[in-house]
Amino acid sequence: MIKMARKTVNKKGWWGIFLHATWPTLLAIVLTAVVFTTVETFDAGLSALVAGLIVWALSAVSILLIAAVWKNHRDMAIPIAMGAFVAKLVILGFLLAIIPAPDWLHSIGAAVGALVAIVIWQAGEILVFLNTRRLIYS
Repeated sequence: MIKMARKTVNKKGWWGIFLHATWPTLLAIVLTAVVFTTVETFDAGLSALVAGLIVWALSAVSILLIAAVWKNHRDMAIPIAMGAFVAKLVILGFLLAIIPAPDWLHSIGAAVGALVAIVIWQAGEILVFLNTRRLIYS
C-alpha cells in the first residue's frame, strides 16, 4: 500500500493564503540578498533586499485588501482586487518614471530580488490556494 503525504489544508481563507505565501517569500528574499552580498557587493545585496521587500509589500497589500473586502462584500472582492492590481501597476510605473534611481542601486541585484519575490509569492499563493477549503455552512 502506498502512503501519500498529507496535504496541509488552509481553513483560514485569504489570511491563510497571506501567511503561507509570506514566509517562503521573505525567506527567499533574505537568501537572495545574502547571496548577492556575498558574490557581488553590499549594494547588490541591499538592492535585492529592497526590491524583493517592495514586491512582497505590494503583493501583501493585494491579499489583505481582498480579505478585508471579502468579509463584508464578497461579490465585490474580485473586481476590487483587479482594480487595485491595475492601480498598483500604474502607480508603481509612475513612481519609477518620476523618482530617479539612488546611486547605490544595483540594477541586476534589484531585478533578481524582485523576480525571486514574484515567483516565490505566486508559487506559494497558488499552492495554498489549491489547498484552501471554504466552509459552505458557517
